[in-house]
Amino acid sequence: MKISMNVEADSINVLALNMGKIAVDVDGTEINELIDVISDNGYTLRIASTPSEIIVEDPLPTTARVSGIQCSTAHITDEDNTLLHELSQQYQDYGDAEWVHYTGSGYLIRLDAWAFPLLRLKRRGLSKTCRRLIVTLMRHYGISTIHFDVFGDILPGFTTFDG
Repeated sequence: MKISMNVEADSINVLALNMGKIAVDVDGTEINELIDVISDNGYTLRIASTPSEIIVEDPLPTTARVSGIQCSTAHITDEDNTLLHELSQQYQDYGDAEWVHYTGSGYLIRLDAWAFPLLRLKRRGLSKTCRRLIVTLMRHYGISTIHFDVFGDILPGFTTFDG
């Protein structure tokens, strides 16, 4: 769940809980402002059993949401490009085209299609640099898809290649 807010506050404390939930303590702002922002994003609020604790409920089930990142194909080598194109063109039953898709300007990889997608990509021959980028994004942002696109942004701090 993403909520974009522009609210003035004296301090904000965020505590990570289990099951992907967070607790947020906001001092120095009106609760009505927060309620308006959350409502504008399509979420609902529920008051918890503890006084002054608010719980945000998402109307969509967790399985209905997909998190992903789009980045430039400059992050993949020419060999990676060739490999991803070959994988995306395998149309036999249970081929790699079920989770590596050619989009016309790049490749969309569904990382949640397999239990160990990076191991599968390593066995297929994807470069270590590209696998390192994907694993970093998976761990840091919890992505389930990555779209390498010609028109995507170059991510700072990661290797790029001339193509």
